[in-house]
Amino acid sequence: MGKDKLKKWAENEQFHNVHQPPLMDVIKKGLTYNKGEWHEKVFKNNNPIVLELGCGKGEYTVGLARRFPNKNFIGIDVKGHRFHKGAKEAIQEGLPNVAFLRTRIEFIEAYFGKDEVSEIWLTFSDPQPLDYIGNRRITSPWYVEKYKNFLKPQAIIHIKHDNPGIYEKAMKELPSIGCNIEAHSDDVYGPYLHTVDEEMQDILKIRTFYEQMWLKENRIIKYVRARI
Repeated sequence: MGKDKLKKWAENEQFHNVHQPPLMDVIKKGLTYNKGEWHEKVFKNNNPIVLELGCGKGEYTVGLARRFPNKNFIGIDVKGHRFHKGAKEAIQEGLPNVAFLRTRIEFIEAYFGKDEVSEIWLTFSDPQPLDYIGNRRITSPWYVEKYKNFLKPQAIIHIKHDNPGIYEKAMKELPSIGCNIEAHSDDVYGPYLHTVDEEMQDILKIRTFYEQMWLKENRIIKYVRARI
């Protein structure tokens, strides 16, 4: 185990914006954590909550928080050393509307209550090409049905990805479970970018660590926005 990971884990323990409840309490005991209480316990306001699932280093979590101080943002990933960077940046910049949660996405319902979340971002998650059931691909209907249990009516799901399969499946699967696709592009940095307003252009230009890698390989980035 690398010293860098150990250092990041130790620092995460001291960060006030990092939440790392024992996962076994959720899996084996059926316990919940902050479910229905993020507004009251963590953010101390009633502003909309936005999640970045599989957040990696938290680029979208922090990037969106900078742009929207009247919304609350939670980055979620199973690997704390990944989001350490975002958590540290948020503290250094004094962003009160940022939190990070370490857990596995399949247990997401243990952390959020009915109508608690207004928006979800799924950015460059593992495409899991051999996951035919969909219980590992976090853009799948199997997962979206879980998200519906805590999303508000008319909530939005954003998918941004380099993988053509993720895009094609989203375009087919989301309508099949009652989601309305409001916008989409199979080349987000092509002509599509000039069809949206300046605010959305700015949002779409937030680039994660993985997106920067894929752009260097000349991969084409896709985008889907669907309403529940």
